[in-house]
Amino acid sequence: MRKARSQFSFNFFGCAGYSIIDNNGFASVAEGVKAALDSKADIVVLCSSDEEYPLIAPEAYDQLNGKTIVVVAGNPPCIEELKSKGLELYIHMKSDLTETIEYFNNRLGIGR
Repeated sequence: MRKARSQFSFNFFGCAGYSIIDNNGFASVAEGVKAALDSKADIVVLCSSDEEYPLIAPEAYDQLNGKTIVVVAGNPPCIEELKSKGLELYIHMKSDLTETIEYFNNRLGIGR
């Protein structure tokens, strides 16, 4: 699931001209957070399975919050639980691409 969501995210942001840093996944949340921070990415998209999100997404968010924009790829059944822990941004098949990219462009000050 990570790979499928990673490719979806790559295309979602790539079609808007964003520079994408791809990877082959990480052995731990700490390893992924370190790579994200080292890259100085403006947006970090968490890509995993629905089952793993409740375990890894809050930890990653806590470590990245305030340093980058954190997005979850997918529309997991645990979305309300994740939202209660601060994870408010999601991209998935039902996302309005134009509206969503415009939101991120505004957050990043692109196009002003």
